[in-house]
Amino acid sequence: MKIKLILIICLVFNVGLIVSAQTYCDFIKKVRKYQKSVKLNEHLEEECGIPEVDTTSFDINVYMNIFNKLTLNSGKVCLLINNYGCDAGSPLLCVKDTTFNENKYITEIITKEKKRIDSIVSQNILKYQNLPVDKIKRMVNSYERMKNAYTRDYALRVFAKDSVNKACNNIIPDESREGYLQYLFFNQMGEQFALFWHSYYTEKTVICDKTDVEYYLNYYGKSKDSFKYSEKEISDLLHSDLSPIVELDSIDCKITWYEIHTHGGIFKKTYSIERKYPFRVKNIYKETITTISANFFY
Repeated sequence: MKIKLILIICLVFNVGLIVSAQTYCDFIKKVRKYQKSVKLNEHLEEECGIPEVDTTSFDINVYMNIFNKLTLNSGKVCLLINNYGCDAGSPLLCVKDTTFNENKYITEIITKEKKRIDSIVSQNILKYQNLPVDKIKRMVNSYERMKNAYTRDYALRVFAKDSVNKACNNIIPDESREGYLQYLFFNQMGEQFALFWHSYYTEKTVICDKTDVEYYLNYYGKSKDSFKYSEKEISDLLHSDLSPIVELDSIDCKITWYEIHTHGGIFKKTYSIERKYPFRVKNIYKETITTISANFFY
């Protein structure tokens, strides 16, 4: 009777682990599917068109609701800021207070930067006062053109890049294993969508099952002239259990999963997440499974 009871307990435990692993993978695939659906307005008709996220394909509330085990800090709302240039870019996810005066902040940032430029100009005029007048004028005009870079978009990027305002620093996981897995994925991969040009060098995601491996074998197989990689080393993963492993104790949560950096390689990584605010994340283990390198430049 005792043996039967032990067998039943082991069976229930193993079934629980399988269900949890599948839940983790289902979540990752759901986020990744939404990320891949987000489009960019690239303005290709312009010589140096600055793209931005197509708001008809991205809704911040829909996206954040996928992370249903996370909550924002009280009094905060989440928003997306475009962080794009002529040859690279990606979105920035940040938060602001519900009482945040955006126009006031933007005005303060632009004014501050323009005053800084004016101060540099004044110092340089004194420093180079013996130069011909036309050269001084060219210098002044050059600095005046620099002021054109300090726009509303610039100010919003400054706001979004401030660590205090980053969305990943303003979310709280619930006390479940899935909550911490969602937290880590948002922390590491939350802005992995709508990448532009050179930013594809930083593209990465989590692979968690055989289907993911088959996808990337097919992806690189169609691009053999563009990437240097080992088909065998990737294929070997078909025989591995790629399910994320989540371990909770009273102090931290440890999560092990497989990451693919599409222009870098596949890595097995373990992260440690503190179980108290601010929930610091630390990469404590990294194993290179295979390397992947691009044979081209964007």
